[in-house]
Amino acid sequence: QANDEKEISQVITVQKPQLWSPRTPCLYQATFRLNQGDKVIDHLQKTFGIRSITYSADKGLLLNGKPIKLDGGCVHDDNGCLGAAAYDRAEERKIQLLKSAGFNAVRTAHNPPSEAFLNACDKLGLMVVDEAFDCWRVGKNKYDYARFFDQWSQRDLAAMVLRDRNHPSVIMWSIGNEIIERESHEAIKTAKMLVGAIHKMDPTRPVTSAIPTWDNKWSILDSLMATLDICGYNYELFRAPSDHQRVPSRIIVQTESYPKDAFKNWEMVNSYPYIIGDFVWTAMDYLGESGIGRYYYPWEPKGEPWEADLFPWHGSYCGDIDLTGWRKPVSHYRNILWNNDEKLYLAVQEPNPAKGEIKLTSWAVWPTWESWTWPGHEGKTLQVEVYSKYPKVRLYLNNKLIGEKQTTQAQEFKATFPVPYTPGVLKVVGVVKNKEIESKYLRTAGAPAKIKLIPDRKMILANGEDLSFITIEINDKEGVFQPNADNRLQFKITGPGVIAGVANANLKDLDPYVGSTRKVWHGRALVVIKSTRKPGDIILTASSKSLPDVFLVIKTRKRLSYK
Repeated sequence: QANDEKEISQVITVQKPQLWSPRTPCLYQATFRLNQGDKVIDHLQKTFGIRSITYSADKGLLLNGKPIKLDGGCVHDDNGCLGAAAYDRAEERKIQLLKSAGFNAVRTAHNPPSEAFLNACDKLGLMVVDEAFDCWRVGKNKYDYARFFDQWSQRDLAAMVLRDRNHPSVIMWSIGNEIIERESHEAIKTAKMLVGAIHKMDPTRPVTSAIPTWDNKWSILDSLMATLDICGYNYELFRAPSDHQRVPSRIIVQTESYPKDAFKNWEMVNSYPYIIGDFVWTAMDYLGESGIGRYYYPWEPKGEPWEADLFPWHGSYCGDIDLTGWRKPVSHYRNILWNNDEKLYLAVQEPNPAKGEIKLTSWAVWPTWESWTWPGHEGKTLQVEVYSKYPKVRLYLNNKLIGEKQTTQAQEFKATFPVPYTPGVLKVVGVVKNKEIESKYLRTAGAPAKIKLIPDRKMILANGEDLSFITIEINDKEGVFQPNADNRLQFKITGPGVIAGVANANLKDLDPYVGSTRKVWHGRALVVIKSTRKPGDIILTASSKSLPDVFLVIKTRKRLSYK
């Protein structure tokens, strides 16, 4: 009858299923059809994956019966110069960037992500900690969610779990981040309520919460942690061995960590089965929490971001990946630690200014660049950093051996060489049994001479919301990247497209993210092109004073072929 509801259950068997994992993200599609006689009157298609999760303090986290560690990073919801707009392509690119940087897991801090985000994680193979709340009843800001928690939390939690529970990428739920009232008895009751609600809707996944301490009252949180399947530690992983002695059944994941502690955390995670992973804060730079990961010079405001007015800072700079999508050196180091394909990396520390020293905040790492272009420093000693999974590395400058160093775990898989700066070619090689296996180079660049446009996609859908992300680099006349370039670029677009955003990685730059001009920073910038609903050719022209104009054609089509 009209307006009636009926629930129908059906069980099917998949013979010899291909299991979903980060390395093999196999997906299936279920099609549901509603027939009236021989006529199909409605249908629904849902994508899903088949995989299992088990966990214990003795064996750690098992995915499809095999041990796995969470090599993770936290992300905020924004897409850089696009703001918080969750374009499908922007979300997919975000996951592609994380995967290419070696991450196998992501924590959505501190809110549920878009469906497009999870669809990309399913497709590309990234495990997800799906997080619900940044506060419960005690707020962190005047107008935050605490005002609505009692009325809306259970409904919002149900909306998240029921929407996301068929995504194979979602391996864990999180009920909160750094909850202010975490030491209270009321918090224990609230945690039990939230965990119970999730288990009722989804008994297959563990529940965590990201828990810090700011007053060293750690053991007082044992009762709160006892409500969780897996305990999230924010910056507290050093406590894990002693906690294990006190609570042997506790399973631990570090839900936030400092970028500078990459080696220490990697070593801890891989030393104990009851520690199942680590999530760095953060995987990518984001807008907000201004200057949390900044390094600063003697003439700039001193201290942590909450200790000073940091204007014009307007973003974090604590990410492994910057706002243009460029991987900072710490990203390469982390990837090498994780035993991925990357085994060798070469970069140079930015030297201190003539007077004073560069200082770091808690979430900062030393500014280090893929550069052997340091005019004004001729003859002065620079610190060259090498990250390596080879047991030994050799460093050459202009084909002359500078030195040879061990890069085993005892050296934290890194070596630093003091090198007097001379322009030319800096080369590092990885050495095994006295045989040179792999090499990396940095070349001194000449004056800026060329603009280079590098699109992530040259063909996009004419659907009014598909995107092409175009990286702009400044090269010298020989095509060598110029890492010191700061040229101002002008963009002009013709055809069925618009400029959706422009950016560089300098989070002190006050140029708007919407417009037709941007300066490059350390030789690099980004422009994002959005399609209209009309197919055709979008022509982007980039120009800069004293440099020749360049143009790029992005084709838009009603359908895309991937043959």
